[in-house]
Amino acid sequence: MTFDLIGLPPTPADVDAFLQDASPNAYEKVVDRLLADPRFGEKWARHWLDTAGYADSEGILQEDRIRANAWRYRDYVIRSFNSDKPYDRFVREQIAGDELVDYHGAPKWTPEIEEAITATGFLRNAVDATRDDFNPHQFSEYQVRMLNDTQTILVSSTLGVTLQCARCHDHKLEPFTQRDYYRMQAFLTPAIRPDGKLLPTNRRQILAGTDLEHQRAKKVNADVDAALQASASKEAALLADYRIRHLAGTALSIPEADRKAVSDSAAVAEAKRTPEQKALAAKYKALIEVDAETLSKEYPEFKTRIAELRGARAEEEKKRITLPEIRAFYDQDNTPPPTSIRIRGEWTRPGDAVEPGVPAVLDDPRSPFRLAPPPLSAKTTGRRLALAEWITRADNPLTARAIVNRVWERHFGEGLVPTSENLGVSGAKPSNQALLDWLACSLVRGFEGGAPWTLKAMHRLMVTSIAYRQVSTLHPSMRASTAQASLRPKPNSLRPAPPLRDAAGIDANNRLLWRQRPRRLEAENIRDAVLFAAGSLDSTMFGEPVGEVTKSTGEISPVAEEKQGRRSIYLLVRRSMPVTLLNTFDAPIMETNCTRRISSATATQALAILNSAFLDSQARTFAIRVRKESSGAAAGQPARDVNAIRIQSIDTAYRIALSRKPNLSERTAALDFLRMQSARYAVGAKSEIAGADEKALADFCLALLGSNEFMYVD
Repeated sequence: MTFDLIGLPPTPADVDAFLQDASPNAYEKVVDRLLADPRFGEKWARHWLDTAGYADSEGILQEDRIRANAWRYRDYVIRSFNSDKPYDRFVREQIAGDELVDYHGAPKWTPEIEEAITATGFLRNAVDATRDDFNPHQFSEYQVRMLNDTQTILVSSTLGVTLQCARCHDHKLEPFTQRDYYRMQAFLTPAIRPDGKLLPTNRRQILAGTDLEHQRAKKVNADVDAALQASASKEAALLADYRIRHLAGTALSIPEADRKAVSDSAAVAEAKRTPEQKALAAKYKALIEVDAETLSKEYPEFKTRIAELRGARAEEEKKRITLPEIRAFYDQDNTPPPTSIRIRGEWTRPGDAVEPGVPAVLDDPRSPFRLAPPPLSAKTTGRRLALAEWITRADNPLTARAIVNRVWERHFGEGLVPTSENLGVSGAKPSNQALLDWLACSLVRGFEGGAPWTLKAMHRLMVTSIAYRQVSTLHPSMRASTAQASLRPKPNSLRPAPPLRDAAGIDANNRLLWRQRPRRLEAENIRDAVLFAAGSLDSTMFGEPVGEVTKSTGEISPVAEEKQGRRSIYLLVRRSMPVTLLNTFDAPIMETNCTRRISSATATQALAILNSAFLDSQARTFAIRVRKESSGAAAGQPARDVNAIRIQSIDTAYRIALSRKPNLSERTAALDFLRMQSARYAVGAKSEIAGADEKALADFCLALLGSNEFMYVD
């Protein structure tokens, strides 16, 4: 549960507190504590960022240029999950945050406005090739590609359907037409215009301020620039004056025939010098262009005056108003060009024009989708807001099911619909349709009379259910019950299914959840857990991503990760250069988005654990922590022999890494290993025994960090 809710293992103190709590709701208290933990947002934001296709780079050419402000959207997602923002509001902000707030006409830029604008970064995650240094005549093609990918991200993440398969022709397996595809695309074309003008990606930003604040900043900054220019002119004149004085004092070092000409050349501005004067100035450059530091040493009054000017300039610079840039998605105006069907999906072959609309099969004839024309004075079309409101309608058949299924997948290893990216007829059938429907309806209405659309309430229901709390081991006497029967509280309309004998024979794939599924930790959780166990996890939240380096081995790793490391969600996500350790353990590479992760088991994963410089350094740090905490546990006790110290270290390492004490056979095997490994390092030299024990303990810690029990939730 701790891994599922905050993405990190429990501390030994957490485990002890839970085991010592004899109250009947001890488990529920831990659930509430974890849901309130700020690390909950970091864990669950990573899942949403997968479906949103989040990356910190453009994904173009080998350069793969970094997006300077993409991280603001990542931080928005973390904050949203931590604050338990209602899911419908969360979706609306990401699709149409700029249309939810009047950021142009508001008297003041507020945190609420900034949050809504930042949220639209969701629609800026697709690969974007519209660069300043690319040929503008190619922008149309680049925009079509970006438009297609943005639409795929939007539809697959919120509705869980494969509408992208209707781009070139009517969908072969679902009731979606090509016309449906381009009608949905028309919601985005006011911002991304393949047939119109579009600024390159780096210049499509919103400055964090209202129109009034922009005007004020422009005026203030113009005054600052004028004052700085005047100050620079004064400094230049002062410098020129004292350079002439210096030159006069060093005239004897210049041949008499050149003295007057050199003096005249120095007195003339560089741009106005004749060719002869330029030649003389170049010849005697060292005497003419004396730097301010040299003049300050020679003339105390110059030092005082130049310091005054520079101090005044620094004070003036402080008056400058700098508004942060937000990588946002916004309409260019309220009169976009028509959106056309692309014949066979080819961007060069526009067909019939279409109006914005939702897929016909999903439009409720009792309450059909309607799009009102924008007012003439509006700065936006209002299309995306209308779409967002339709997607988050309480009676939309897909939105709640899609998110419920994804959360279920993360907690149980597989969704109620295994194909979480495809809830359509071509996807897998639900293992429990009634349960999926009940959960979706409960999310919209509110769980147990609570507020609607709250995800934390859904998490709480799932992780406190009997289905979730089952063991994963298979025992001959096991009996199966469906998840429908074991969720608490049970809806009156769903009766418990009778227990089934021989569950493994009846439901070998465990689709009905008669036991919990063992699951390997996701790549980010593995790395974070290693740092956590070693005691070197930097818990700093938010901000710019941690950069990366390419080592001589070819590995790509975060900067200085052998020391302290931040959580993996804060690492730079560069499409062309994924972090090697995360990539090895199946972290997705964001080409478009990742709607469902895979979990593999390969030899390269074991080799990465054994040979990674990161794991090696963290294992040594882990060993230092173990030795320190073991010594603390033995404080005040009589001096013990080496074996007693080793046993205490083994027990401490197990408690930190695996949240339990070793059994007798494990302790014996670990003790034998430490003895033999220490003897190998010592090579018979008594003076090296202490160092040998430390090296052996580090090797033992590395073995624990690479063990199945550390990497799998069982």
